[in-house]
This record gives sequence, C-alpha cells and structure tokens, in this order.
Amino acid sequence: MGIVIKKELDPTFETVFLLFNSHIPDWKGELIQNLQTFGVNGELFLQKHFGIVETYQKTFQKYKQSHPKESFFFENIQSEQTLLIIFLAAEHRTLLNHGEPLDLLKLRSFLASALLDLDVPDYADMPQLPDEKSIIEFLKQLDIPSEEKWFILELLMQPDYWISQLLEIVALNIPAYEKAVAAVKTPLRKLLSRFSPRENTVLLKLFFTTPHDTTVYPSLSAPLLEAGFYTRGYQGLLIEDLTKQKGSSDVEKETLLRQLKALSDKSKLDILCALKTSSKYNLELSEALNLSPSTMSHHMNVLLTCGLVTVEKMDGRVYYCLEKEAVSTLLTQLNSLLL
Repeated sequence: MGIVIKKELDPTFETVFLLFNSHIPDWKGELIQNLQTFGVNGELFLQKHFGIVETYQKTFQKYKQSHPKESFFFENIQSEQTLLIIFLAAEHRTLLNHGEPLDLLKLRSFLASALLDLDVPDYADMPQLPDEKSIIEFLKQLDIPSEEKWFILELLMQPDYWISQLLEIVALNIPAYEKAVAAVKTPLRKLLSRFSPRENTVLLKLFFTTPHDTTVYPSLSAPLLEAGFYTRGYQGLLIEDLTKQKGSSDVEKETLLRQLKALSDKSKLDILCALKTSSKYNLELSEALNLSPSTMSHHMNVLLTCGLVTVEKMDGRVYYCLEKEAVSTLLTQLNSLLL
C-alpha cells in the first residue's frame, strides 16, 4: 500500500503531546539529558533550535483547559503508556466529528493488538477479550512492571468510556492548540516547507510492510520523535537539525554503541542467531526462544532502530531478517577503530 507524506501538523496528535508536555515539570531538562546520552550538547541544541518549540508549548499552556479525567491520562505514566494513549487518539480521531458508536469488544481487541505490537488488519485475527477473566489472562503475558498494569487494566475494562474521555479532552483543547500554532506561524511555515521524511528510516521501512495506506505527519510538539502506528506515523521537525549537528564520525560511533549494547543482551543476541539461517515472523521467534510476544516486539524494535535487522512482507506476514551488511559494517568499524 502507499505512503502519503503530509506537510501539515496533525491537530489531534499535537494536542495530545502538548498535553503530555504540560504535565512534565521540567520537560526541557529531560530533553537535554536525553540529548546528552546520544553525544549531543543538549543545552546548546535547545538554545539554537528550540525557541519555536518553547513558544508553542507556552502558548498552549496559557490557553489550555482542564478536564476532570486529565490526570488519568497525563500524570505519573511511563513512556510505553504515553505512546499507547497517543495511539488511541490518533487512530480514533473520526469519533471526534462523527459521534460514531464505540464497540467495546473491538476496542479491546484493538488495544490488545497495539500492546502486543501486532499489525493485524482483520478484527477476527486480533486478540479476543470478552470478559474480565480473559483480560486478566492477557495481562499476565504482558512483559511490563506490575505497578503499570493497573492503567492497562482500566483501559481494557472500559475502553469505550476512556476513549470517549480522551477525545473529549482533545476536543476541549483544540482551540489552545490553534492559538499555539498561530503564535509560531512564520517559523513553522519554514519548517513545514522543508519537511521530507528521511529515506530508509525504521519508520518508513515498517510502513512499507503494512497492508493499508499510511500517512506520515510532521510534529512540532514532539520535534525529535519518530513513531508509527497502524495508519499514521510522525517525524519531528527538528530531527534534520539534530542530524546536521553531529559529524559523520559521531553518527557512526553512536550507531556502533547502540549495536554493541544490543549485542550485549543475551535475548537480542539469540534473536540475531536465530535469524542467521532464515527470516522469521514475530510469533515464530517468540515460540522458538520462549519469549512473550510483547517482549519479542520490544527486542525487535531495538534491533530495528540500531539497524541489525530489517523487515519484509511475505505471504501476508511481516518477517524479520538479519541485516548481514550491517553486521559486516559493524565488524569493519570495530577493526578500524581499535586495531
């Protein structure tokens, strides 16, 4: 299927991420720390490029409207839960305008598929969770900390209620988002005009394997993020500036460090060894290595990000393949660097 590249912001996604940022006391400090981890002078990068983002966030905060259920979605949650909430809003945006009825069982299956990182287009192929017992059994297989499962349990028990509340919060704050966009209109227009998703990224590779059309949007509320869901993906508007700031040798070293870190984990190394003989799909690998599907998805996302595996579609399934050229390059770089 095709990939559509948009040169405009997605109001639903932007509003949800602006809401998240508004609940982080020191979002700039956290970002600086993350940049430092990847060998970038975070303070200098923010001073040079983040004026537009700061104005955008401050304007939204000024006009933001509170909602009674806001704390459930945006306070004291982990990064994986953050992406799940964004996924909920991004993929159910039509409910904002059409008032469509919410199907409880389908929403549960949709959420369960997202939690397992399954790309299944047909409802019949999705996990079926008709009652409390099946939900609890499903939660047992999720490889997440016990203290985080209460949030997932709440969502799965009443997905129709919670998604209605989430979309209500978004609708309430769309005017604040529009004010924020107006405040950065001129510099935003320049960023949007140059937006073109980088070729050969994990995001676009994954989209080429999906059985449906997908749309990639730029993001200002998450300017350094790359994230893909079922039918929508997002790439930050400042990723290009981040790439330019690093020298080619810095980029190579960063990639090498990520790859070596991945290889130091036994499960990830076992996955690469299993892929040496032939390509395999997620559940096939899970059974072979005795890992849960969610754990396998986590490991594969890391391996995809650092370029040691790639994906291809065969017989209606997404298969993972060992990126042998990347492994050869890794060995060459180590030899050049250390010998």
